[in-house]
Amino acid sequence: MTQLGPDVVGSIVGPIVGVPGIIVFAFLVMRYKLKKKELETRGSDPELRPEVDALRDDLNDTRAQLAEMQERLDFAERMLTAGRASQDEKGK
Repeated sequence: MTQLGPDVVGSIVGPIVGVPGIIVFAFLVMRYKLKKKELETRGSDPELRPEVDALRDDLNDTRAQLAEMQERLDFAERMLTAGRASQDEKGK
């Protein structure tokens, strides 16, 4: 009984695994391109423009609120750190 080495197994299995892998990859690339084209086409729809603008405005408002909350959090952290430092000095 002969044993197959890794090079022989690789030469047999490689093309079998490689061809379906290439086909799946090509399918995914085509699907990506079709979806991109569809989104580009729908994105130019004038009826969607107000909705997209409203979503952008909401996103900008949310970003502004997040920035304000981050500033408040930084301030609170500084106040807590300063309070701890003053308590540590009193304790010495």
